[in-house]
Amino acid sequence: MQLRERNRGSSPMIGLTPLIDVVFILLIFFMLASSFLDWKGFEMSVAITDGKSTSQSDVRPVTIDVNANGALSLNGEAVSLSGLPQMLLRDHSGAPVRLRPVNGASLQHLINVMDALGRGGVTNVDLVE
Repeated sequence: MQLRERNRGSSPMIGLTPLIDVVFILLIFFMLASSFLDWKGFEMSVAITDGKSTSQSDVRPVTIDVNANGALSLNGEAVSLSGLPQMLLRDHSGAPVRLRPVNGASLQHLINVMDALGRGGVTNVDLVE
């Protein structure tokens, strides 16, 4: 009886070693179960040009300018990102597309445009400066 009364005021000790072991096992499991090799990439060609056409074909390339704020212009005319692929396929079918960043356009804006073009079926895209 005396022993029970003496330990009644103290709380039982919880060991953290099993908890740490479980956390490390879960960490190793998720590291091994994850796949870091399934990266998606954009297939594109980078051409440094002075704005003149170097192609020998009769089809003139289409130039899309991307501004720093994400505004797009197709051969100098303002266009929205949502209607860009349909306009290219309707008016400039088969023409190579040149994507040009202007006024410090961010890489994210260029990726958004390339993604929209790829989903819209436009495949011949070059990045020019």
